Amino acid sequence: MTSLREDIEAIYREAVAAVRADVAVRTVLRMHDGGLSVGDHRLLLGSAGVYLIAIGKASVAMIDAAADVLGDSLTAGLAVTKSEKPSLHPRIETLMGSHPVPDHRSLDAGEAVLHFAASAPDRALVLCLISGGGSALVESLREGVDLEQLREVTQSLLRGGASIHELNAVRSRFSLIKAGGLLRALVHAEVCNIIVSDVLGDDLHTIASGPTVPPAPGDAGAVLKRYDVAFDLPAAEDIADPDAVPTVIAANVSTAIDAAAAEAAARGFRPVVLSRSVDGEARDVGRMFAAMVADGARGLTAFGDGTCLLAGGETTVTVRGSGTGGRNTEAALTAAIRLAGLDGVAVGMLATDGDDGTSGVAGGIVDGATVDDANLNVAWKSLANNDSYTFLNEHAATLRTGPTGTNVNDLMIGLIRNRDTSE
Repeated sequence: MTSLREDIEAIYREAVAAVRADVAVRTVLRMHDGGLSVGDHRLLLGSAGVYLIAIGKASVAMIDAAADVLGDSLTAGLAVTKSEKPSLHPRIETLMGSHPVPDHRSLDAGEAVLHFAASAPDRALVLCLISGGGSALVESLREGVDLEQLREVTQSLLRGGASIHELNAVRSRFSLIKAGGLLRALVHAEVCNIIVSDVLGDDLHTIASGPTVPPAPGDAGAVLKRYDVAFDLPAAEDIADPDAVPTVIAANVSTAIDAAAAEAAARGFRPVVLSRSVDGEARDVGRMFAAMVADGARGLTAFGDGTCLLAGGETTVTVRGSGTGGRNTEAALTAAIRLAGLDGVAVGMLATDGDDGTSGVAGGIVDGATVDDANLNVAWKSLANNDSYTFLNEHAATLRTGPTGTNVNDLMIGLIRNRDTSE
């Protein structure tokens, strides 16, 4: 019989495989006589061919898949990513940006993207391949704003536990590329979006800060006030908003959860999906999720032996210490404290992009033995210092996958197996 940790790893890997960016693109992009289809949208191919712009952690996988589908119809492409290997396609250029806080590479990439967009011929077909992480990876700043100011505001909001919606509302006011800025640069072209969503509810204005969708109203000033960040925002621009363009969500956290449920069932568990839109403080979410697993193991709820509890979403961390970790390792450490001493249970808190905060791992997989009487005080101190990665790594409770090439929020997997089912 496999261990619960092995089961969680297998469930996680199947979920990630289902939302692989290349698979997602091939699912929605199809060539046909005289044009191509993106989901239900049929687009005509002009004499200029097709141009590709890919932004985000999954950009290389997305652009390579699109290039393969397009074949000779591809004219040129530009991808901006974080840490993936570059595209080897001869018509595609790959640039590296910085994440989660932009740096000079992000600015260089932003200028390159805007130049590429402007150089596309009139009425050319441009496919924009957008995935999570694009907000930091690609940037072009408005006049009167410099990189250091953007970095300081971004870091202050991240440390304060701001949500991705709040963070992007502020960053959009700094930018010439966010909140429809790239779409304005492509006003002369025919544009269609293919998106791998890392945002709860698939809000198009929030995914990569909505560079290729018309902007939505947002009160950036209220966000800064809420998190006590002092900064004079640039005035909102009074410019015409672009019209909406065809957009297809190729993969999201629900896709991953459904695949996780199928793999759990194949491994003999009864999958129960608790939520597809979890948010809140990571340590609170981790404790609550672990409590449901613990109660199920003790026979206090209907989630009894052989259950796999599943949820997806994206939490936040209010940084109070100087340690190393991320939202998933922090949630996992809190879960480990809650599960201490309990047999037959395990919990995985894992980022689908394989990159959780500053940890360098996908997250943590813990059980009732991860925290015990001997290390309980150390666990609490690690949590107080936001040093969840260090504790979990020292107790063999992290999962290192490297970049997965996709990004659709985080998965929470809880297993209950109180008896040996191999007999």
